[in-house]
Amino acid sequence: MSRYFPIKYGRSTVRPLKKEDASNLMIMLQKKRDNESNELKKKMYDRDYILVKLGLNTAFRINDLLKLQVNENLLKGIMYIRENKTRKEQYWELNPKLFKDVMDYINRNNLYEGEYLFPSRKGHNIPITSQQAWNRIKKYTKELGIKYLVGCHSLRKCFARTFYEQTKDIITLQKMLNHSSPQVTMIYICWDDEDQQKARQDFYI
Repeated sequence: MSRYFPIKYGRSTVRPLKKEDASNLMIMLQKKRDNESNELKKKMYDRDYILVKLGLNTAFRINDLLKLQVNENLLKGIMYIRENKTRKEQYWELNPKLFKDVMDYINRNNLYEGEYLFPSRKGHNIPITSQQAWNRIKKYTKELGIKYLVGCHSLRKCFARTFYEQTKDIITLQKMLNHSSPQVTMIYICWDDEDQQKARQDFYI
């Protein structure tokens, strides 16, 4: 049974992307990619599109996403990573739709085994930096008119909050995020008094 924890967080906390904003971000990046005539910019928008999609669907931190390379595991639909922050391993089979998205991206961009999934245009086979990823996400969310505080972590938080809203399984989510307690996870997804009150209002036996 899910539990409610009183949540307190500061005004500077990066918020989860709202589901409608996440959807609009994906649509915007698809349009930018498909309508761009400059090949370098088209590749850049395509890179940013799959970066956002993976961020929303894997709950990896941005530093972990950026070190992903095309390798034997990924080409078989297996996501494996050792988290940079915790040094813990994450290993699971990709959702079939997400795997198709990744393979389509790899094929569109002619990426070979050993190449980084999110290459920088500066240098040979190096990924973009977390600062560059942050700049791109801030630019796009500003274009969408999003007013709440957003950063790279908003993708991971969107995954976490959406998972909790759909399942109310705080224990599994805690384990996915490698958090020390359910309360830490509830704070992380910015679940607050307003959410608790709405959940109670919507409940009817």
